[in-house]
Amino acid sequence: MNENQNKKISMFTQTSQKTKKYRHDYSMSMDLRDELLANVFLKFARETSHLYYEELRKGLKEFADEHDLPDEKAETVMNIVFWLRVLYELKTDPYNNIVQDFIKNNENYFKKWPILKSWIQEWYNVTPNFYYISQRFGGNGNVAVDIKSETTLDIFYPFPNFSQPKQGALVAGILLPFCDSLYFPITEFYEFDQSTLQEVVPHIRHYFRELSHEPDQFETFLRMFSSLLKVEQITYNHLQK
Repeated sequence: MNENQNKKISMFTQTSQKTKKYRHDYSMSMDLRDELLANVFLKFARETSHLYYEELRKGLKEFADEHDLPDEKAETVMNIVFWLRVLYELKTDPYNNIVQDFIKNNENYFKKWPILKSWIQEWYNVTPNFYYISQRFGGNGNVAVDIKSETTLDIFYPFPNFSQPKQGALVAGILLPFCDSLYFPITEFYEFDQSTLQEVVPHIRHYFRELSHEPDQFETFLRMFSSLLKVEQITYNHLQK
């Protein structure tokens, strides 16, 4: 590779020293990737869970119990609804919230890594959705299809405790932007039982049509998620008879 080609590629690589504005479609240096995942995402996620999860646990458990979920699925649903609540709070109060507190409490860190301050501010644009999991790529990635827009996304799973959905799965979850146009889930996806998709998929398309004009994406997702969990459970119980 010649010197001009090296210069061209480096122009589209984000680093802590020369970049203040985060770009989802640009690459990142390995140091910056590690900082984002370990010292921003994981730190923020752990602090937020520590501060608010217990406070919300009762309501989260009531939501899971309402849908008669087995323990392993109930935990996944509770985690998704927890982060849905966190993101909803960012939307309703953009100037006084957990993200702003995190930035203020880590002011010196973000002076050194300004691009990561820009990245965490992207959380204001994050919304939940439903995805069809297509083929795998690499050891820890999937191509996914956004059910609503029918656009394709490249998803990777940076942490070994995040299980990778099966190819052909229908999942619900929340994606965060990374780099190189990649996304990763904020918490594990909820994977609908494969045997129930014949009933679940037509319902999801119906709900998207019926609720397409609803202004609040968070409330719409929660209503859809709740309805689809009930469809899944009814269908699964019927198939077991």
